[in-house]
Amino acid sequence: MEELQYIIDLYKDEDPGVMASVDRYFLEGGPAAMSRLRGAYAAELVPERKALIGKMIERYNKMQVMRGLREIADCALGECSLIEAGYLVSALTDATLSREAYIEKIMPVVMAVMAEISEAKTAIENVTLLNHVFYKRYGFAVSSPFDMNLSSSLLMNVLESRKGSPFAISLLYFIIAQTAGLPVYPLCFTGGFVPVWEENGKVLFNINVFHQGEIFMESNISKIVQSQASQLGVNVDIGEALVKKDHSILVMYLEYLQMLYSNEGNSVVQMDIDDAIEILGGKRYLTIESDEDEW
Repeated sequence: MEELQYIIDLYKDEDPGVMASVDRYFLEGGPAAMSRLRGAYAAELVPERKALIGKMIERYNKMQVMRGLREIADCALGECSLIEAGYLVSALTDATLSREAYIEKIMPVVMAVMAEISEAKTAIENVTLLNHVFYKRYGFAVSSPFDMNLSSSLLMNVLESRKGSPFAISLLYFIIAQTAGLPVYPLCFTGGFVPVWEENGKVLFNINVFHQGEIFMESNISKIVQSQASQLGVNVDIGEALVKKDHSILVMYLEYLQMLYSNEGNSVVQMDIDDAIEILGGKRYLTIESDEDEW
């Protein structure tokens, strides 16, 4: 703790070399260093020093989040840890959130799913069990198809209340499914997505996360896409829908958050989210842009 207090004192020094050393301390120290800093903030009684530590938390939280997102963007074969990504996008908008607090909330759901599914069961059986745990046992549900409230779109709030906006519930569903080892991916198109079960490059069925994870076996995907999109409240250009990397669902969720923070006039968080989207590839899904390069 004495070392940390010394580092906090150094942060007040305007010398670039000193600041670089402090930056290195927290970047190399990773989550453990941030945990100590958050502990120091909670214990600090002097208002001026508490405010200083708060600024440090905001600075180094953002630096660590962006570094984590770069690692996710660079992950091999497009497979990334969605559970880690969920923490990073949550911490991006809440610098006080610790990884421990996030894991404590989300892992019981993952473990409950893992206790039910198995390789011996069929894909449909495993999704049925996933849905039972997610929707029935834990009671997760879309609060409203047209929910545009920021509070119900933040993952930690959804994990607490079990109710959330369509994008938040969708991202949480992907996180739980993939962390449990189930191949659920976003079938993406300009304007939105549909969760699908994919094996060996083939989509076996589609999943409606807004209706208790209902499984669609029909081949006419356009009907499902239109149904999902109308509930998301987004404009849809179906085109050639493609199963995308995990980055895609993160970008769509971040785009949605960016719109909500814009509605609140919070330009600081808007810019942070924009930086995060650029790190993840820059491609937009909920808005049509000229850059149509595929990841």
